[in-house]
Amino acid sequence: FNMNNRCLFCTQRSAAVCCLHCRTTDISTMFETLLTLLGKASMASNYYDQIRTICQQIETLEWLLTPIQFAPITHFDPKVHRVDQKANLYLQKASLDVQNMIAIEVAADGNCLYNSIICLSGNKASTPSKLRVRSLIELVKNENFYHNRFAHIAGPVNEAIKNIARNFSFSELYEIAALSNVLKCNIQSVYPTIAYCSDLNTMNNTFEHAQCSIASKTICLFWTHTESEIEARRSNVGNWSPNHFVPLLLPSDNSQSQNYLAQPKISGSGSVSSSL
Repeated sequence: FNMNNRCLFCTQRSAAVCCLHCRTTDISTMFETLLTLLGKASMASNYYDQIRTICQQIETLEWLLTPIQFAPITHFDPKVHRVDQKANLYLQKASLDVQNMIAIEVAADGNCLYNSIICLSGNKASTPSKLRVRSLIELVKNENFYHNRFAHIAGPVNEAIKNIARNFSFSELYEIAALSNVLKCNIQSVYPTIAYCSDLNTMNNTFEHAQCSIASKTICLFWTHTESEIEARRSNVGNWSPNHFVPLLLPSDNSQSQNYLAQPKISGSGSVSSSL
């Protein structure tokens, strides 16, 4: 497996990492191709070295890794969003400052963390493949930083890197932390207090990006489950653990949005706006 002097995308002989022909390819298609390549590398016995080499080659393509312009939406729009009713019930077991927020439905296909980001971006300009590859490059580039912060909770970073390289694989803490730096946006991770978890403080935490300032935006992502608590426990020998991420939005200024909720929310509206 030697990609030297070959185009990353079409594997034809090329002095450049991306040949002139592939340079004209649609950006989202390029990221899908790269993710397929990384996924194959993750299956190899020396997966770590292969993934790192590919990421370092991608990093030379500065025109491909332009800063992501992420301007997150903040409020629920009944014309655009659907409420995730199961997640909304779990939200009642989250901290008070988010209990008046609304859990938004996104596809539960293994890319739910990235689907949540795309939902919050207010458009479909980005793709799960692009966000996954960008997160992976960030983790590989600053591996020691992430390992020192999260290995004691989320396991070795090299295992996470192997997992992220596979499309539709479930996301964890590493990806949230990496995404905050990729998007240059703080991410408030919200985890329901259902079963005692020694790492709950880390799960319920705001991950600030490296260039964080007073002007930095903060988005809320919620660890939830696609089944009710009873069903989730039944299929997991009585234990509850999350299998899904959804974004949280503030209720729209229009009071009509309240009609879309299955049950009245516990009021904590004053605290949310000040904490975001």
